[in-house]
Amino acid sequence: MRRILYTAPTAVFAVVLLLGAWLLLAPAQLGGATRYAVVEGASMEPGLSKGDLVLVRAGTTPAVGDVVLYRDPTLGVRVLHRVIRVDGDRLVLKGDANDFVDDARPRSTDVVGSYWFAVPRAGAALSWMQAPPHAALLAFLLTLVAFSGGAVVRPAAKGKLSSR
Repeated sequence: MRRILYTAPTAVFAVVLLLGAWLLLAPAQLGGATRYAVVEGASMEPGLSKGDLVLVRAGTTPAVGDVVLYRDPTLGVRVLHRVIRVDGDRLVLKGDANDFVDDARPRSTDVVGSYWFAVPRAGAALSWMQAPPHAALLAFLLTLVAFSGGAVVRPAAKGKLSSR
């Protein structure tokens, strides 16, 4: 009974922690509100560098100064740039390191989400793991660890050394 009294609160805490993490970090593809992007270029330096993993959240109306992720219809890619001006229902965007304004003028409804936070170099690590040789190496190492088994260690009797 005493064991249950110690284990139950820990289990409840773990479930609440996992549920909270899911609500905050669940990707939009799985019903969450978070989208992930890997920085590809240098247009947002020095704040964001190539290889950074950026998390963006939907649901807020972009304002001047916000960094937003939108799909550029001309380039056919997602772009993460700062709102520098709002012209009617259109956003004027620019990369922090760029000396020019983006040609695209998306509406607020075209924005995927606003910058929440970034994890430096995590995107580079994810990209590395997606390369087929690296993914195969990672799968091999995980399989090796999973099948390496464990040894049962029994304490030796007093006065005797035992190895099995």
